Amino acid sequence: MLLALAVGFTAPASAQPMTGMAALQYYVGTWSCMAGPVGSPPSTATATYTIDSGVMREWVVVPPQGKMTSTYALNIATTYDAKNGRYVETFLDNTSGWSVSFAQPWTGNTEQWTDQSTSTGKLGHGQTIRTDQNSFTFTGYPTVDSTQPDFKGTCKRSS
Repeated sequence: MLLALAVGFTAPASAQPMTGMAALQYYVGTWSCMAGPVGSPPSTATATYTIDSGVMREWVVVPPQGKMTSTYALNIATTYDAKNGRYVETFLDNTSGWSVSFAQPWTGNTEQWTDQSTSTGKLGHGQTIRTDQNSFTFTGYPTVDSTQPDFKGTCKRSS
């Protein structure tokens, strides 16, 4: 699970007590990211976020680098499920990996996501922290109860 990973306000995100899709407006734009498995050199990536008709779409492209022989790409779609009071996110990549995750609404700058179903059958969790107007970090954990991360990244707004 990559969070989402994952823009547009003049005050820090923590000062913006928003709900629903308004809380995701922060991400809209293009971001330059560095991420990868813990203990390995991070890879560079570009993440682009748009919101249309109540759905935030995230497109991430990781060009070949290091031992990679081809581009890695993933698409994440996120929406707010008002009936159940939670965010729902689907993830699909070009290696046939996929997941469905939920997050409860947040009031500060930290999002907590939990997998509900994945292509591997292994459920994990993730955390995204909006560190300021132009950057955020994200951390992935291999199980729902893990305290030791297996994936980390940072993104900075590039447009």
